[in-house]
Amino acid sequence: MRDLPSLKSLRAFEAAARNGSLTAAANELCIGQGAISHQIRILEDNLGLSVFVRKQHGVELTPEGALLFASCNRAFDDLEGVVQHIRPRNTQKILRVKVGPFFSMKLIAPRISQFLAENPGLQIHLSHLETNTPATGTADVIIDYCLHPPPARFSQRLLRERLVPVCGKAIWEAQVDKHDLLCGNRLHYRGLQEWQSWIASSGLRLTPSRQDLIFDDQHIILEAVKEGQGVALIDRTMVEYELRSGQVCLAHDHFYEPNETYQFVCQEELFRTKPVTKSFLGWLLQEIGDRQRRYAEIAHVGTVG
Repeated sequence: MRDLPSLKSLRAFEAAARNGSLTAAANELCIGQGAISHQIRILEDNLGLSVFVRKQHGVELTPEGALLFASCNRAFDDLEGVVQHIRPRNTQKILRVKVGPFFSMKLIAPRISQFLAENPGLQIHLSHLETNTPATGTADVIIDYCLHPPPARFSQRLLRERLVPVCGKAIWEAQVDKHDLLCGNRLHYRGLQEWQSWIASSGLRLTPSRQDLIFDDQHIILEAVKEGQGVALIDRTMVEYELRSGQVCLAHDHFYEPNETYQFVCQEELFRTKPVTKSFLGWLLQEIGDRQRRYAEIAHVGTVG
């Protein structure tokens, strides 16, 4: 007989550790927060140590808890892969994908009907994954923005961003000195680092911006750019439509490549046994490749004049 804590307590612990919150774990497992707390106490009593440090706005893993979480994560992922493999074949017609909302909106949604037409009867379930959320859960595929893909899984790089400064058409046409345009209002995604890296790699001598606006939503940044609120760094692949339609212009053609990349991640076993997973990866790579090949058509949009 295996000397292990109960599966119920381990499941409650894994959900709480992954979400960083007992409340979120309770919501995910459709039970009360008190039940989650009770299972955690059972687990800690069994182990004779604490797995969490309780914080005001959630929980934080102890060193021992972090070791247990890593092991639970691997075990549950393996179990999930086997369950998906042995389920009846009709479940092969469902593909569950977790992906960041901006990537989903710009690269998947515009032409996903083409992929569905090539795979009759397939259902695609898209759910949004915050960028800083670990790539775990019940999805077949995770499209994760990360420095290193998770170990012990199949992964394929989809896209390394090429961040370029873009601005609205109106302020591009109104600004005679294009160099000065880059020193105006700068719009940032979550922090100042990307602009600092872009300026350093460009070799340009730019004065500090007149105003720095920091957002945590790339959709809002793009809308602010189109409305003339400033200049933002956005991957060229993500703004191809706006560049082609003239809604935004390139403020400069220098690009900066962050070290993080978008990665297609799934279980090795699932990739081998669920053909639609491989088909979806091929379609994504084709879509991204087609967009990048069209760069030549828009290379000078907004830079000539």
